[in-house]
Amino acid sequence: LVTVLHRLALNITLTLFVLSAISAVHQIRNRLHLVPFVQVPGKTPQFLTCVRALVNLTTAVCILAVDFHCFPRELAKTETFGYGLMDIGVGLYVFSNGIVYKVRPTDERRLNAARVWKVLASTAPLFLLGFGRFFLTNELDYQLHVSEYGVHWNFFITLAFVKFAGTLIMDLVHDPEVIKFVAITLLCCHEMMLHLGVSRYVLSADTERTTFFAANREGIVSMPGYLALFLASVYIGWVVRPSDEITLAKKFLRRAGKVAVVAAVCWKMIYVCEDMFGISRRLANMGYCFWILAIGSSVTALFMFFELFVYFVRFEEPKSPDQIMKTDDFCIPYVPLVLQAINANGLFFFLIANLLTGLVNLVFQTFLLGSAAALTIIGYYMFMLCVAVSFLYVNSVKLKIW
Repeated sequence: LVTVLHRLALNITLTLFVLSAISAVHQIRNRLHLVPFVQVPGKTPQFLTCVRALVNLTTAVCILAVDFHCFPRELAKTETFGYGLMDIGVGLYVFSNGIVYKVRPTDERRLNAARVWKVLASTAPLFLLGFGRFFLTNELDYQLHVSEYGVHWNFFITLAFVKFAGTLIMDLVHDPEVIKFVAITLLCCHEMMLHLGVSRYVLSADTERTTFFAANREGIVSMPGYLALFLASVYIGWVVRPSDEITLAKKFLRRAGKVAVVAAVCWKMIYVCEDMFGISRRLANMGYCFWILAIGSSVTALFMFFELFVYFVRFEEPKSPDQIMKTDDFCIPYVPLVLQAINANGLFFFLIANLLTGLVNLVFQTFLLGSAAALTIIGYYMFMLCVAVSFLYVNSVKLKIW
């Protein structure tokens, strides 16, 4: 859908959606009387596994596919304003990190010097990956677009700063109902700053990269936007992640509906922001943040509805809380093994994808290859990635660096 079939993507998506809807209605129409009894386990939501794995999987395909001629240019990253498929990458990574952030009670985390050092130590591996990527690409003379993040800045450093600052803010503001207002305030201040001349400074081709700030102005200036996106994602994660061991279907449906409403509001805000400010990944402005929140919330809501559908269709008999605590098979696993494996070692999956992408670009002149050769290489590349993470997952190996 992102290469030779991209022009049919909408038709294929709508066809699959209609067929899925018809099938779903056919399966649940005679089971509506079971609604009061259906329960969904809340300890490890499987829909979050699907969301996070899908972000990794889509990113892995696109970072290699974009180097081939068969990849449509309208899906590539935009230079200043606008949106393409590859613009969602860093934003959805920030979103997927935010929705799994665990909000702790006030007495569990206190912001002091020891806490700051602990958070810094937990983000240090991401900083090291960022520095390592810079030195490696510099030594290999690998092609880089400095207009994305800057000369020294990159994806990993952005994630590290967002994780560091976002965690400290969450230690100060423990109430998720308050954090959404913090996110909105930060986003408005960021947009105001951009309109006071910062956006012209960042996007101008005449601005020389003579200082560290000027050389990395895209990465530095976009930080408040990504931080606001992270905090908003934390709020959405708090909404969708129940604190109870089990959740009744009606309560779970209300949560999914709330996320769907958030998505609808964000989609509406995209049109407002596009007319007023434009949408820019390089600036991480208000339009971009609402765009990412709209996509992330929509996908999350869809997977929540699907998880509820799975438990509804496969429900057999009412279970009391006591029975649930004693029943090992109450959780109905529906997530494919490869998605579970990708979610379990998401950063490793992304790192290997980057290394293999670099290797392919060093070995082949990718833009000169035809569609058949491109699809073959992408197919082998994805097969190797999925086999690697599946092997680790089957053998209970989890490579966590923070």
